[in-house]
Amino acid sequence: MFGFPQSLPAQNITISFRFLLFVHTISKAYSSSLKISQLLEKPTSKSSSFNLLRPILYVLMLSFFIFCFHPFVYADNLFSPSFEVDMGTINITGGNKTSTTYRLSDTVGQTAQGQFNSSGYIVKAGFQYVRELTPFTFTVSNLDLNYGSLVPGTPSLLTNILTVTTGSAYGYTVKALEDHPLRISNGSTTIPDTSCDLASTCTQTDATPWTVNTRYGFGYNIQGTDVDTADFINNTYFRPFPIQDIDPPATVMSRSGIATASAATVTYKVNIDGAQAAGTYQNNIQYIAIPSF
Repeated sequence: MFGFPQSLPAQNITISFRFLLFVHTISKAYSSSLKISQLLEKPTSKSSSFNLLRPILYVLMLSFFIFCFHPFVYADNLFSPSFEVDMGTINITGGNKTSTTYRLSDTVGQTAQGQFNSSGYIVKAGFQYVRELTPFTFTVSNLDLNYGSLVPGTPSLLTNILTVTTGSAYGYTVKALEDHPLRISNGSTTIPDTSCDLASTCTQTDATPWTVNTRYGFGYNIQGTDVDTADFINNTYFRPFPIQDIDPPATVMSRSGIATASAATVTYKVNIDGAQAAGTYQNNIQYIAIPSF
């Protein structure tokens, strides 16, 4: 049963007084007819067998009505002001049991409980597969990053944190892109996206080291839970952002399973040369968090 039974006093009797009166009437009718038959009918050889069967028929009818409308049949109401269970099953016990040393989730006596597999689907039936619904949430810790004044040849770093929670058994993916490279607010001059160190240039899908201060541009590194550590090996590995309407978004976090507050720190690095035009540069970084089902 998907829900926990109430105590017997709290349960509802499932038979109305109308049924009780009907059963009572049937039993009275049986008693009266038996007395009349005993007084009016003469015991003959032809009618004796019928007279013997008649009480049996009445008893069978009475037993049927008592069995179907017994006044002490109890059942739970599987609804309340805050929930409703559309499908219930009968079992011996089930649910989550805990103590200081263990946690047990079980189903005992339920029909067809367990995991059932076939091509194209999996059915998990029973108390042990009933989980609390975990909503999908995605947060970014800081939505306004300001580098202030930049010094040529001296990289500037800013960070924020991406956090994901999902109850989906198939996980999630977070993708990222920028609307355009850092661009001066009153013109078209840009700070180009980084290509990292010359010895091993980076791409939108392949992070490489960016440690040389004479390599200029704008890029990002990400470290934390559910990050591809085979790509972002450490905090010196960077990528340029894909550009909206030109490039496909790049995956920055992903997980194939339930996630509880998976967090990753994004580091945004900018480095300019002495010839960069003075002004205020800006762009927008977009993150797209997608639950998988």
